[in-house]
Amino acid sequence: MEFVNPKLVINGISTEMDERILRRHFNAYGEIKHVVVYFSKAIAFVTFVDPSKAQIALQQQQHIILGRKLNNQVEVRPAKPKVEIVKRKIFVGGLPRSITNEEFKGYFEKFGSIVDAVVIHDKETKRSRGFGFVTYEAEESANLVLRTNFHLLNNKRVEVKKVTPRQEMVPSGFEFRPYYYDPYYQTYFYVVWVPIPGFY
Repeated sequence: MEFVNPKLVINGISTEMDERILRRHFNAYGEIKHVVVYFSKAIAFVTFVDPSKAQIALQQQQHIILGRKLNNQVEVRPAKPKVEIVKRKIFVGGLPRSITNEEFKGYFEKFGSIVDAVVIHDKETKRSRGFGFVTYEAEESANLVLRTNFHLLNNKRVEVKKVTPRQEMVPSGFEFRPYYYDPYYQTYFYVVWVPIPGFY
């Protein structure tokens, strides 16, 4: 049986397009299960109770919200199933502490179109924790990066690895680190990463 994704991605939303506004608009196509909005990323996820209703919304040539034609300014497309995210997401360790998100993304977007790139910072100090994650549109782009274990970023060698959902890696009742909860995809990622003495 063919998988029909009930979730849509809305890229490029404005700050006026909150959860209430998006729910009201897409509810015209079918009952909405939930809406998640990330204004910092200008992106939202809309999940329908009935997957077929998501397909109906996709077939609509124009979506107009608050007087804006989404087709001209905002992209509406099917969300990629979480099982695919693992194949497109990489872990980057040993980052220079001074690196910015822009520099981080700028380097890795040379390998392909990026969905998300983030340097992880300490919540209290706001300083980089020395690692980050990159999610590509295509698995081929991630594989291209992974052909080389080490990359030179801001004159410092960094290590790249695949990530795997934590729930698939860690037995029930155990806790292993480093693991990372990604609110963008609402799931945990866990990576087996062994620091090399003297490397970082």
